[in-house]
Amino acid sequence: MKNRLILLLASAAVAAGGCSENETPADSDGYGTLRIACRTDAMITTRAEIAVTPVPTAEELTLTISGTEFSKTWESLAAFNDAGETLPAGSYTATLTYGDPKAEGVGKPYYYGTKNIEIVARQSVEETIPVQIANAQVLVTATEAFLNYFHDATFTVTTSAGNRFTFTPGAETADEAVFVEAGSKLTLTGTAKIQSQTGTAFDRSYTFPEQTLEQTVARTRHTFLFDARDNGSATLTINLDDGFLDERTFDIELNDNAEEETNA
Repeated sequence: MKNRLILLLASAAVAAGGCSENETPADSDGYGTLRIACRTDAMITTRAEIAVTPVPTAEELTLTISGTEFSKTWESLAAFNDAGETLPAGSYTATLTYGDPKAEGVGKPYYYGTKNIEIVARQSVEETIPVQIANAQVLVTATEAFLNYFHDATFTVTTSAGNRFTFTPGAETADEAVFVEAGSKLTLTGTAKIQSQTGTAFDRSYTFPEQTLEQTVARTRHTFLFDARDNGSATLTINLDDGFLDERTFDIELNDNAEEETNA
């Protein structure tokens, strides 16, 4: 007997959160003062909005301001605003960050926001910088139909950086989505045991064909969803929630008299 196996790759975009700061007065000739507030986008959407944690505050966002012959970093946005520093009149770029863009793992979001700012002599300028999640997430899960037919499933996602993350759909404790670097290539491998079709105690191991996603997208959760719907043949389909991405088809021989270890 054959079965149909479908793998869906879903992804999504984002929604919003926030933080803010106060005002300071203008300075003397040739200099102006700057106050910066932030508007933090701390959500990732799959088929429903999901809050991402942690969400950085003004005390946790690092601020860098750069311009012609000027570059300075403050340990936090709050520290910059509290200092009431003046800047020479001119054009600047202000950047807010939280986390490490290359860090990968559970609970490791990277936030980033930037804005061009014009400082005017003897004036106080107020700007709000939008801050968004700038890395990506990956999760491997399975439908009930898949788990009713396959058991002891284990999947490993390997990133471009060589980090490996294991997922076990159907485990008592649900897997958490893992943050990965945006623009990273993902490689998915896995194995499972196939239930006997005749009711015998013989369960056969199956190795799933290696799959790759060439490039992750910032502010996006990439979900590999395994499904087993129909009898006959096995199909691997990769989609994004926002639109079609790819489709790959292969056959899985599921007869009880098939070889004990199957590699497609």
